[in-house]
Amino acid sequence: KEKVLFVISQKVDEEGVRAAQGVKSTNDGIEIDFEALDTQEPESLPPSTEIKNLFMNKNKVGAVAKLELWDRWKAMIDPEKLVDVTAGIAKILYIKDTAALKRTNWAASMAIRVFKSGILRAIEKALDEDEVITHEALAEKAEALCTTDPARIKAKDIPSDAHLESCYFPIIQSGGEYDVKPSAMSNANRLKDDVIILSLGVRCEGYCANVSRTLFIDPIPKLRQAYAALLAAREASLKAMRIDQPLSEARAAAEKVLAKHQLDMYLPKNIGFGLGLDFRDASAILNAKNTKTFQADTLFSLSLAIHDMPLPKSETEHAKGSIASLKKVSLLLADTVRIRADTAIILTNPKIAPIDWREVSYFINEDEEEDDDDNVSETEKMDIDESNIKRTRTRGAAQEQFAQQNLSSVKERQVKQAALMEAALAERRRVQQLKNSQHNNDENDDDKIVEVRGAYPSTLHYPEELSANEVCVDTHKEVIFCPINGVPVPIHISWIKTCVQPEADRAAAYLRLNLYAPGQSLGKDVPPSTAAVIEAFGKQQFFVKELLFRSREQRRLNAAYRAIQTLRKTYRQRLTAKAQQQDLVQQATLIKARDGRAPRIADLSMRPVASGKKSTGILEAHANGVRFTTKKQETVDVLYANVQHAIFQPCEKEVLVLIHLHLRNPIIIGKKKTNDVQFFTEVVDASVALDAARRSVYDPDELDEEQRERALRKKLNELFKDFCKRLEKAARTNDTPIEFDIPYRDLGFHGVPHREMVLLQPTVHCLVNLTETPFFVLVLDDVEHVHFERCTLRAKNFDAIFIKKDHDLPTMAVNAIPMQELDAIQDWLTDMNITYTAGPASLTWNTVMQAVRADTTFYDSTDEDGEAKPAGWQFLQADAEDQADDDGGDDEDEDYDEEDAEEDEDESDDSDEDFDEDDDDDDDDDDDDDEEDEEDAMDWDEMEEQAEAEDRAKRKGERSEEFGSSKKIARR
Repeated sequence: KEKVLFVISQKVDEEGVRAAQGVKSTNDGIEIDFEALDTQEPESLPPSTEIKNLFMNKNKVGAVAKLELWDRWKAMIDPEKLVDVTAGIAKILYIKDTAALKRTNWAASMAIRVFKSGILRAIEKALDEDEVITHEALAEKAEALCTTDPARIKAKDIPSDAHLESCYFPIIQSGGEYDVKPSAMSNANRLKDDVIILSLGVRCEGYCANVSRTLFIDPIPKLRQAYAALLAAREASLKAMRIDQPLSEARAAAEKVLAKHQLDMYLPKNIGFGLGLDFRDASAILNAKNTKTFQADTLFSLSLAIHDMPLPKSETEHAKGSIASLKKVSLLLADTVRIRADTAIILTNPKIAPIDWREVSYFINEDEEEDDDDNVSETEKMDIDESNIKRTRTRGAAQEQFAQQNLSSVKERQVKQAALMEAALAERRRVQQLKNSQHNNDENDDDKIVEVRGAYPSTLHYPEELSANEVCVDTHKEVIFCPINGVPVPIHISWIKTCVQPEADRAAAYLRLNLYAPGQSLGKDVPPSTAAVIEAFGKQQFFVKELLFRSREQRRLNAAYRAIQTLRKTYRQRLTAKAQQQDLVQQATLIKARDGRAPRIADLSMRPVASGKKSTGILEAHANGVRFTTKKQETVDVLYANVQHAIFQPCEKEVLVLIHLHLRNPIIIGKKKTNDVQFFTEVVDASVALDAARRSVYDPDELDEEQRERALRKKLNELFKDFCKRLEKAARTNDTPIEFDIPYRDLGFHGVPHREMVLLQPTVHCLVNLTETPFFVLVLDDVEHVHFERCTLRAKNFDAIFIKKDHDLPTMAVNAIPMQELDAIQDWLTDMNITYTAGPASLTWNTVMQAVRADTTFYDSTDEDGEAKPAGWQFLQADAEDQADDDGGDDEDEDYDEEDAEEDEDESDDSDEDFDEDDDDDDDDDDDDDEEDEEDAMDWDEMEEQAEAEDRAKRKGERSEEFGSSKKIARR
């Protein structure tokens, strides 16, 4: 063969024709020529004489069967001369050259950018704003973005002059009608908030890329399990796509994974196809029968789906949103894959077009109440409405109905609390048994050795300038030498409780040293080593409690006093620094991002400050942690592994937008230890100066200012939210996943955790206040029980005491919570599986916790003697009920009984009949006695004073009973 002639349709762009005509020969010396087809005469043969000669000489003509040229030539040429060369050309184009791979990369980059910036954001907006939009309208927006400038959607790797277009009309499906084939079409139905399938294809200069994703709105657990199985099948298929492996292996691997989850019957026959100039290469279908093999630099659209999976009524009856009406559902994941020599890589980046469950699942109907009106007939609705009108026609009836509903919810909550209390008691008994067994093992071990501090090995090592009859201070060894009977006795500074210099008299000056000794309150400032020695030897050895020195040389005693005070101050500072460093954990070194393009936010402030009054700088998310760099070039590193909880609080009804990190182990910032680090920026100034001039509501300047503020709030929220997502991805890459929580402002309540009233907001894992300092972060997993104090009918506020699971840790109190928030807080605690009790009295929790720690049978229903007692924290509720019974006992005599009243009346009548008239003679005497009694009777003022005195006595008795009960707790 000497020559090959290619007939080119004029549909090919001019640049492609010129490039094709520039090729004159192959490496084998075969001449190549091109000729454009004349579109003005569609029914004629090509006008070239050379082509006519070819037909006249009975040469065979090759054509692609799918093109229109095939049908035209088939009518003019002998069918035996016309040959279908589709398979041969497809084989030649199966392996892509560098130019094809580059254009496919551009198409894939454009597809995922359009997916994120176009379809995904439009759907999220429609769901957030409850916007009515059709599938076709969304698809039209996406198709328009396929031809836009790549720079507009942050596709910076694509040249601005690249020719881009949509491969097919984007496919958007929801509402239970799904078709996972590439030939599916978007219909004119409204977008539903259930399961949404999105498919998009982009062509760049003839080469195609494809991507498909599935979004879940208020999903049920079965959908999450099916999606996880689909992701696992996708990974298995990617591993099977290796060089020289048959195409059928990709489907076999996916089917094997889905079979484990009993989902293989919903897997379509074809799970993808080859890509190239033709969007769907019919010779490279990924099915169970294709024996063609994978080769390097080949391109495929891997499209895995679970089609028409049924959803039983039992699975969807408790679902929220439109997903409750689905009877069957389909899931689809499609990506553009390139086969390399060692592995298969995905060109449609999953980080931009997300596939992670947390990024494709949305929960928008969590706070909405279930609506069962759809299952009620019109007649039943009318009857219900009429009965509601009759019952609530009067105000009293409406209040009664509300009270009954509230009572039913309270009873339901009490039943849940009882079950939670039983489960908590069982768990704590198990933990207590483990502790008791460990305690018994520790008791069998040898006694702990208490370290006794020794400053000098012997007297030979005393300072040379030491005087036998003078108080001396050795600052290097932190020792005070006290002369006793002419012998200098060393006493370490850790044993000095106070140093006092009494007023001198005419004869001498004095210096008193008070030492730590058993039998007295040591206080919180006692060094741990001293307290350990006193605890170990306090009942066995004698201790010096006080030393008094007298000297005629006042100057020397004054110098010794100043030296001792200076040494005490230095020693305390050293102990404080050591205590701060004691529970610090050595942090690993921060690893910076390799490409140097770490996600960052500039112009942020940090709390606590690194130095000065304010720390402003840049926050960057690197490979294994975040780094905050101040304008003074000070750095603060927080590793992902040390972050226990991450919270993002948007600036909705707040003056700050912030990112808060609650750490597992404290770090040092500005020479202080902290467990919380916060990065924030102010939306508006916390304090705004208002001029005295009265401004109109319609002032254009004020309206513009409000518009700018709203725009700034929205911009900052999106900026911080995007940074949080990037930080989560970086943390997952480092195998230290972090998930940001957002506080639920609707569930918030006001209280005083420190010194001022603040808004406390629950998150998924914490109860927080992050706006005011000091921060309040309570981890709910650490809370064992909550007790409400001062819960009485007359009280306007109450206190909440949060008791930790670790009883060695102090309790946390939130004071002055409004009483109207009590029911909402109790509902929230019940939902979080946390038990609670309530009582009218305030307890001394240090004493209570000491008694709880000392009681080995605290969680048992019987004490050591076998007598019944409240188990666990139920004693708090029991004491409250006992007090309520005592208060209610005084009113028992006020109950009215008709039968008793009738009997009393009959007895009084009988007594009247038995009245003897002879007794009338004594009336005068009785009247005189009555007058004397009236003179001795109390007036109204005296009766009120007596009533107040009785009330005071009664309250005093109640307090004494409460004190007695608390003492009883301590004895336990």
